[in-house]
Amino acid sequence: MKTNWLRSRKFWLLVLGGILIVVFGSRLPLQDWFTQIKHQLALLGWWAMPAFTILYLLVTIFCLPNVLLILVSGSLFGLFKGIILVSIADTLGAVACFLLGRTVLRQRIKKWISKNPSFAQLDQAVGNQGWKILLLTRLSPLVPSNLLNYGFSCTKVNFWQYCFCSWLGMLPIIALYTYLGSFGVRLLNEGLTPGKVALQSVGALLAIGAGVYTTRLAKKALTINN
Repeated sequence: MKTNWLRSRKFWLLVLGGILIVVFGSRLPLQDWFTQIKHQLALLGWWAMPAFTILYLLVTIFCLPNVLLILVSGSLFGLFKGIILVSIADTLGAVACFLLGRTVLRQRIKKWISKNPSFAQLDQAVGNQGWKILLLTRLSPLVPSNLLNYGFSCTKVNFWQYCFCSWLGMLPIIALYTYLGSFGVRLLNEGLTPGKVALQSVGALLAIGAGVYTTRLAKKALTINN
């Protein structure tokens, strides 16, 4: 009974999807992109933060992956400034997608949602559980956050609840990737002594563990609510 998940078709599809992401991701010049983005932002001086916010906003609106930008923020701005900056930019992006989904893109979003049963049930779930479902879906990476921004725009969710829960729910993942971004820079700047490597490694493992634990709690809660 404990190995039934090994026979699950969804499990092996997820494994295959993960392998494909790793394979194709390894062929992308991610390191070059990371270096170029960080270098161009660093050249802007005081304008680096506004420029980063605008770039992050555009990436969110067009549903592009934002992990690389979060890593850049940790590397360039440091842990605490990076978390604050990304949190603000991510919330602004979520609000922009929500407003676009309720105005000029409403018909397209509705048509797209009608073809996806999971999103079709989202409105009912929000109606029954309200902010709880919104917060749990943000904490759980079952659906990319950028797609959720548009998906929630066609539900009955309250705008201010959406803003607050989107900000709060994304904080753990933002903190994790910002920390990982600052991790390498801190080691290089302070010198690679065994003690410092061990200390920073423990911090990274704790951050990852906290992210995994939060995700599992959110998934479990969503399963119970469903």
